[in-house]
Amino acid sequence: MLALALTLLLSAGPVERAPCSAVDAAGDSFATCFDPGQGWLLGAGLQGTDTGFTPELRTAFLLRTARTSHSKATPWLNTHRLLVTEARGGASRRGLTATLYEGNLRRHLTEGFILLPTLPPVRIPFPFDLTVSVRAGHYERRVWEGAGWTLETGRAALLVDPLRSSSARVWLGLGPAASHLLRGTPEGTTQEFSPFTTLLLDAGYETDDGWWVTRATALAGWTMGLDGSMRLRTRAEASLERLLLAVNDQPLWLRLSATHVHADAGVRRGDEWSVGLGITVRAWSAR
Repeated sequence: MLALALTLLLSAGPVERAPCSAVDAAGDSFATCFDPGQGWLLGAGLQGTDTGFTPELRTAFLLRTARTSHSKATPWLNTHRLLVTEARGGASRRGLTATLYEGNLRRHLTEGFILLPTLPPVRIPFPFDLTVSVRAGHYERRVWEGAGWTLETGRAALLVDPLRSSSARVWLGLGPAASHLLRGTPEGTTQEFSPFTTLLLDAGYETDDGWWVTRATALAGWTMGLDGSMRLRTRAEASLERLLLAVNDQPLWLRLSATHVHADAGVRRGDEWSVGLGITVRAWSAR
């Protein structure tokens, strides 16, 4: 009888709900937190330059994973972006940018250290997380420039993160990057290499509920041609997103963005800047 009474008492008590959900007047629960690094991304907006505004469409598949190292109890916090595509319309700035894959693989070290193989061995504190940043198959076609295209076959960077956040929602990586680029013109195809002569910065912050999202990336360094020539190039991109509303647990963000490029825009290696305003949906990102 006592067991039955306890069972009835517990079953009649308040039901604990996840902190990322709420209940409406009808008693139905709905999501209030969202993961900006998960789901199918769809976006639309306008991109503004010195020549005016151009409509833009964006899409990508986002995946965020975490696992624990088999050798040590240190987690890997990974983000993946697949088939990232941006298409711009209009007669003045029509073009296409597509990336097969880009991702950041960060190993969070709770007590990082460096071992010096001396006698006796010396252990030196290493106050950084390590991130491997990879991008493969980045293609760009700028129709308004005429015939020509660029293809970055691959880029890899080893970044150190002084923030050492245990969450995948906060990161700050800085380190050298290597890349290989092809530029195709009617005169032929040229190759450019950056053998770790480029510095890459990748930083981001997301609130726990996913209502605010910001990210900044920048690179600066030298590329080398097969003829021995060297060129300095810089590129910086930043974005800020704010959750507007969610329809049936599918969130909608307002997105602001800005880009500045020096000696690296398109086939002609030009300078340019742009600003963007749009909306972004990430289907299946509720958590």
